[in-house]
Amino acid sequence: MSILCIGQAVYDLTFPVNETLIENQKYRIPERHECMGAPAANAAYLCGSWGAETALLARIGNDLFGQEIVRTLKTGNVDTSLLYLDQEQATSISSIVVNKQNGHRTILNSPMKEQAFPINSPKKKPTTILVDGHELKAALEVINHYPEAVSIMDAGTYKPELAELIQAVDYLVCSEDFAYQATGIKITLEKKQQLKEVFKQLRTLNSNQLLITIGDKGCLWQDQETIQHFPAFNVEAVDTTGAGDIFHGAFAFCMDQKRSLEETIALSSAASALSVMKIGGQTSIPTLDEVTSFLAENS
Repeated sequence: MSILCIGQAVYDLTFPVNETLIENQKYRIPERHECMGAPAANAAYLCGSWGAETALLARIGNDLFGQEIVRTLKTGNVDTSLLYLDQEQATSISSIVVNKQNGHRTILNSPMKEQAFPINSPKKKPTTILVDGHELKAALEVINHYPEAVSIMDAGTYKPELAELIQAVDYLVCSEDFAYQATGIKITLEKKQQLKEVFKQLRTLNSNQLLITIGDKGCLWQDQETIQHFPAFNVEAVDTTGAGDIFHGAFAFCMDQKRSLEETIALSSAASALSVMKIGGQTSIPTLDEVTSFLAENS
């Protein structure tokens, strides 16, 4: 059993504020939070720290932020041998403003320019592959090279150039934003026919298993013709940064363990719920024991 995460690795700078920001004003931020971020990196850290053999295939710059990302991944027992050290570009960074009144966050990301790079073979043949839509060429190459592996896509934003990757994966786990961007239909839980139309249109992109994460409303998936809804756990959100990353990481972990879809969704939702109760993305990842205990208390 081995998990390979492919995509983005970022260094996050988080600034908690107590009010909505207004243009042309100065704000003094008494506290600042720094940690590793990004969908693939956070998912890899979760899987590795939960005990799964995990590797991350991503690019970082030859700088202090890149060094800190490597250090963090190693503390989570993640194999960093597949990281590509880009000598020409700086590591991707994100400045994140978190509204402490509701936990909502605004992310300003300065990404690395996407380009092809040499891919080393993983030390162990992956049984589960998680992609986040970044490093598209590498993601397609690996999925095609290991067709027997279970493939999962953390689909946060719909882009036409991702069509081949979207079609290739076994599990398309997309955000509410992705679903709206792809279909033009806003998700309303009470409108059952509308929900069926969303899934119908998404199936033209991927005919395998579809799930839609809908933030504090939970998760939707289709069981044959019936649309199922798993409500989110009721917790007080401090910072929603990384909640989706953590859901997808837990999803990959459970799939690699061959757990049922229902059990996978419950555990992933619990992990995500626990994460929003703390500041930061990677630093808010709960332990597997914490998630198991939370599920037992809230079942």
